[in-house]
Amino acid sequence: MDNLRKFVSRIKKENGLSEEVPNFDPLNGNENARILFVLEAPGAKAVKTGYISFDNPDQSARNFRDQLQKAGIDRSEIAIWNIVPWYLGDGYKIRAAGVSDVLKGLNYLNELIILLKKLEFIVLVGGAARRAHAFLSHKVKIRILGCHHPSPKVVNNNPNMAKENILVFKMMRKAQQLPPADR
Repeated sequence: MDNLRKFVSRIKKENGLSEEVPNFDPLNGNENARILFVLEAPGAKAVKTGYISFDNPDQSARNFRDQLQKAGIDRSEIAIWNIVPWYLGDGYKIRAAGVSDVLKGLNYLNELIILLKKLEFIVLVGGAARRAHAFLSHKVKIRILGCHHPSPKVVNNNPNMAKENILVFKMMRKAQQLPPADR
């Protein structure tokens, strides 16, 4: 976990930030993760707790945790990060990640992938994170998947989206027996 703590500290220092960049949840697999979930940007609850975690007190986190549990994905297998590592809000409302935010975040994402030596899957969660697909496709040989964002706005409007996420996660569970791809 030291490498990831140093990674987050460097992001904070390089961007003149502090709590706006939450740490990795120490209860997850992190450096030993075989699955990296990449969302858009940390929410206010992640900033408040200091962690990007599905244990955070918000509905998106609960939905994500429930979907992973239903698919049989254990937290020891995962790391959770954001395409934009810093909070994009003002304490009341979060703004959407712009192109410049994503481009800046992609450099950090590439560095993170190098730190995660056991990585087999990168899952781009939601539309903003999926903007990283083309970038990652020519950087890594790791399997890149996409799924819907677990926010209530998405899941409550179409319950099939949660079911589709669970199917993607179950597919990763089944593929665990396959040898990992070369980086």
